[in-house]
Amino acid sequence: MRFLATIAILFISAIASAAGVRPDLPKPYLMAPVILDSREMVQVWVFPRDSRKEFMIESAPLMEALQKTLKDSNFKIVKSLVQPQGVISVASLDAAGLKPQWNEANLELILNIPLNYRKAKELSVTYIEVDENKYYRPDAHSGYLNIRASQPFQYGDGTSSADSKMPLVGRLDLVENIKGVVLEAGAEFQEHAEYPWTRQDTRLRTDDEEHMIRYTLGDLTTYSRGLQSAPSLGGFSFSREFSIQPYRTLRPISRTEIEIKRPSVVEVYVNGVLTSQQRLGPGRFNVRDFPIAIGLSDVKIKVRDDLGQEESYDFSLLFENSILNEGTQEFSYNFGNPWVQEQGDRTYSQDGVFTSLYHRWGVRDDLTLGINFQNYLDKTMPGVEISKIAQWGLASLDTAYGTANGLGGWGSRLTYRSLDRMYGYNVPFVAAAEVLMRDPNFQPPVAIDGLPLNLLRRYDLQLSTAFGLGGIWGVGGGYEDVPPNASDRRFYRTNLSYPINVSNRIEFSIVREVSDKQEDRGLISYFWSEPAGRYSVSAYHETQTKSTTATVNRNNFYQYDDVRASASLQRVNESTNGSMYLEYLTQPASYRWDQFSTTTSLGQRVSTSTLGVSTAFAWVGTRGAFSQPITDSFVLIASDNFPENAEMLVNPLGAKGEAQLGPRSNTVLKDRTSYYRYMVNLDSTSLPTGYLLDKEYYGAMPTYKSGILIETTLNRKVMVKGRLRMKDGSPLALVAADVMNDKGQLVDNTFFTNRDGQFVIEGLAPGSYKIVTDRPDLSGISLTVMDDPNNSVNVGDLIVTKEER
Repeated sequence: MRFLATIAILFISAIASAAGVRPDLPKPYLMAPVILDSREMVQVWVFPRDSRKEFMIESAPLMEALQKTLKDSNFKIVKSLVQPQGVISVASLDAAGLKPQWNEANLELILNIPLNYRKAKELSVTYIEVDENKYYRPDAHSGYLNIRASQPFQYGDGTSSADSKMPLVGRLDLVENIKGVVLEAGAEFQEHAEYPWTRQDTRLRTDDEEHMIRYTLGDLTTYSRGLQSAPSLGGFSFSREFSIQPYRTLRPISRTEIEIKRPSVVEVYVNGVLTSQQRLGPGRFNVRDFPIAIGLSDVKIKVRDDLGQEESYDFSLLFENSILNEGTQEFSYNFGNPWVQEQGDRTYSQDGVFTSLYHRWGVRDDLTLGINFQNYLDKTMPGVEISKIAQWGLASLDTAYGTANGLGGWGSRLTYRSLDRMYGYNVPFVAAAEVLMRDPNFQPPVAIDGLPLNLLRRYDLQLSTAFGLGGIWGVGGGYEDVPPNASDRRFYRTNLSYPINVSNRIEFSIVREVSDKQEDRGLISYFWSEPAGRYSVSAYHETQTKSTTATVNRNNFYQYDDVRASASLQRVNESTNGSMYLEYLTQPASYRWDQFSTTTSLGQRVSTSTLGVSTAFAWVGTRGAFSQPITDSFVLIASDNFPENAEMLVNPLGAKGEAQLGPRSNTVLKDRTSYYRYMVNLDSTSLPTGYLLDKEYYGAMPTYKSGILIETTLNRKVMVKGRLRMKDGSPLALVAADVMNDKGQLVDNTFFTNRDGQFVIEGLAPGSYKIVTDRPDLSGISLTVMDDPNNSVNVGDLIVTKEER
């Protein structure tokens, strides 16, 4: 395959050699398109290499295209990485956050630019028009209801067959969008509980698209900056939204915490490698409690709860504040009452209103200033922020003064990250540092009293460098100064990640903690994935808990009629845990089986088997269809005259598509991210002969949790054969004619007879027609076309008469 790709590169290079001024770099090189949002941005010279640092792209046309797309601050960062030869490396584009991918099969460079890096665009009410294509907006009324249910069974030592059936659990999530005002409501169910039904978040939301502001009334998802916390409130908020990603249900509590709402399997991936797998109950999960991850910048947490919901959360532990474009503002204002769960409902505090807000301004393209404020009862915390990007790197300082119960103190956090290119030179390593300092009397506002201050000072530094073909080596250390009743801690760590080849990767980490007790913690992990990504294997061994875990995954290639599965075996100290997960995906639902078994050091064995089903019903206006659960927006494709036993793929991907019409006449394209532009392709090639679509490509741009209806019409067409003869029986040879329908409209102007008077008309719908020849002395010929299951009709001989003059 690599040999064929090389031949293709050399061949295309020869053709494109005269396409423009090529930078003076050696072969291989070629002209290739740069793709963004499935559309070509520009054609550039590309110099493919195995190393991303040596893989170069012609900069001039690329910069011209990116300037129209990127915010000025982001564009300046990219432009500063251009090399003197007039090229920029793939590694530099990656460092600037553009997430480039080289598609070797199609010989194209794909950019995945985050929405918050892009310039704002003007939107119309019903559709927008880009590159002469209309992107239709949501209908006035749409919504969906997600339904999930799980039935667990437990058996083994210490359990009886009568007790094997555990309580049934389920969840309902309702979304109703009426002219852009969205109602979100949820409820959970647990059989035999004192209060079987428990209300979840309920709120109304609407977006001001022109000013990028989201208004929320009800249970709030609060945002925080600096040293703020993010409490659970019921009230009112309005926030500037640059990037709308409502499908993330794991709510950040702070920079390093997430909230787990249900019993879940939690997996931690560091630099793409599985480094921890735990089964956790509801509560808060702090990534800093996992020392291997401290100081690393690429941490991903994947959570799958007992109802089959899967969420992933990307972390940057050494947080970098974003730099705003000059004149741009970012803000969030939240006012509400804290709540607690009681008797299946939520009880909102009547003691007072919790106020949480921040506001940031882009003073210049390289300087951002901000203020933030929180208050609850007698607890108050004002704060300020300054973020600066320059040739020496990106730095941010947050400072706040927190008071409570008559006591107060200062808290500050300073973060820094170097750039891959500084002062005109490529830097061989990346440095990331964090300093956190808090006075003993520093008291941030919290809704629950009694939360202790867990540390007073923290210093952290990480140096990382890339080597070889994708290898990463890093060293770092940290120091934590905690209150007097605990011991200070020091950490020293190193990590090494190396890809053996395209499919294999190995990672090694070691952490030494020095506190009241000295501990060493080592980790070695291995990851393998086949090139297509269908199967993968990961394994790791961790010395502190003496745990060894091996996991085999089968990923689904298609969205429906496919299976995904995972099997894992874990040895922890003297106990052994085994788990297996199997999910069968169909268009209207998914079905899963989850098995977990544990054997203790005493030989006791307990197993839990869970059967589950997840489905959703989505509607737009009076149309509706079943689907797998939906997490954001969707497109509903409907047809009133879809033929029986036929199939039509939607957005085909090989043998399947993202969805399919048939045997059902309605289908759902789920999980369309809000405010992204999508093309919907109805593949008519799979339709039976004689059926034609009125339109095959549609543009769709959903808003926040909305639905778009595409009603497609299938036209029934048949082939008509026959012969024109004069009254005396002679053939009417070599005559052209127009075919008109019963409304006098032209439907075919390619009619022509051969020397024997025979003709063939392709693609006429059943109905009445008139054939008008190019000879004015001949009368028109009436033609009636009947439907035929064979899609072909022979009308025999048609007699043509001469008109009297």
